[in-house]
Amino acid sequence: MNTVKRFLAALVLCLTVTATLAADAATGKGVIKRVDPAAGVVNLEHEAIPALKWPAMTMDFKVVDKRQLAALKPGQTVSFGLVKDARLGYVISHIDVPDSAK
Repeated sequence: MNTVKRFLAALVLCLTVTATLAADAATGKGVIKRVDPAAGVVNLEHEAIPALKWPAMTMDFKVVDKRQLAALKPGQTVSFGLVKDARLGYVISHIDVPDSAK
């Protein structure tokens, strides 16, 4: 019986950790409004991001690597990944321009 209890406790712990980690990363799609490569910031009008329970909105995002912004221009449609930074909140981990939007 102890083995079953330990297994169930481990399973609950794994599910809790997985749910917590899932909330710390998400993906989205949007349109670039402004790019500030020097500050490492991009302003996006993004679709709703269900994983974070965010509605569609326009907002500034810091990026993990400023070099990602070099080729970006206002008006481009992009897909992006977000990760949670302990100090900054959600930051863009990667940002991609689909071939059809270049």
